[in-house]
Amino acid sequence: MKKRIFIWVLVAIAAGCAEQKLTITELPKPVIKSFGLAYPEAEAVRWAKKKQKGKTVYAAAFKIEGKKSEVEFDENGRFIREQYR
Repeated sequence: MKKRIFIWVLVAIAAGCAEQKLTITELPKPVIKSFGLAYPEAEAVRWAKKKQKGKTVYAAAFKIEGKKSEVEFDENGRFIREQYR
C-alpha cells in the first residue's frame, strides 16, 4: 500500500513539472513581441510553457547561425534567462 502511494506521489510531481508544448498562436502577445525584438534571426523555434516557483514561464528553444539557444520569458514578456548550448 505504501509503495502505491509513493508511486502516485511521484507521478503527480512529474506531471506538475512537465512542459506543455505550444504553438505560436497559443503564446501571450507580449512574449511573441519580446522574442521577436530580441531574436529576429531565430530559426527552428520550439515553444513550451512550464511552471517555475509557482509562476508560468514561456521557454523557446531555437537556433541562431547554427548554434542552439534557449530563452525564457514571463507571461508579460519580461526576459528571465538565456542559455547557450
